[in-house]
This record gives sequence, structure tokens and C-alpha cells, in this order.
Amino acid sequence: MSETPAAPGPVIDPQDFDAIGVVADVVVAVRAAAIERGLDVVATVSAPEGRHRLRIAGRSSGHLVLSVRWDALTTSRRNMVTDALLGLGWDRDEDGEGATHRYPPGTDATSVAFEVLTVLTVGGTPPEPRTVWAQDAEGAPVPLP
Repeated sequence: MSETPAAPGPVIDPQDFDAIGVVADVVVAVRAAAIERGLDVVATVSAPEGRHRLRIAGRSSGHLVLSVRWDALTTSRRNMVTDALLGLGWDRDEDGEGATHRYPPGTDATSVAFEVLTVLTVGGTPPEPRTVWAQDAEGAPVPLP
């Protein structure tokens, strides 16, 4: 999956009350595109330098998976974010370099959106606006609301 957006997508501003609606719309769009295309679709949420990006993966089965990788984090920030996510019930990746949280088909988009906003700001991440872009497993861009 691409590390940079193919086309501008929505902006999530964690300081804006409307952010929950923006994220819920992204969740619905990712899930719908994955089911319609019969392919995985991944939306990537940008991050400030030295912070963690978040990926929202939709599976063709309707499952959603949130994931974070630690590669851009300092050791102390990695430890803090790892502890926070594991405390929220996330699962450590097999390689120990990230964590995931899975949602079954039919999970309400708002529930996922609240988790996304929590993860974006875990560890004192600056509440600056984040851009979101998506593409499917074949690299084709996926339009987001």
C-alpha cells in the first residue's frame, strides 16, 4: 500500500467535534468499497513526524482491521503507545513491530470511529489535522467522502 496519497481525501481534525462523523464516513466507505470490489481496501491516516500512522483495512467479508506500526517511533514513544493499545484490547503483531484490532462484519461505524480517534491521540500525539487516503489491494485509488 502506498505511503503517500494518490488523491486528496478527507481531513480528520481531532479538535473538531465533527471528526467522529468524518471518521465514521471513512469507515463506511472503506467497508463498502471492499465488499463491492471483492478486495481488501486500506485507508491510511497520516501522522506528524515521529508519530504513528493508522490504517483502516476493510476486508471483502465486511471485517474491519485497525493497525499501527511502530517503525517511526522512538523507543520511549513506542513503549507508551504499545502499552496504551494493548490496554485497549489490541493484539500485538507477530513480529512485535505493531498492533491490530479487529471488528466483525456489522460493527457500527461510529464505534470504530471512536476507537480511531482514541488511537490518533494516544500518547499525547499533537491534535493537528490528519489527511486520509485509500486504495484497494490492486493499488487502485478508492474515493472517500
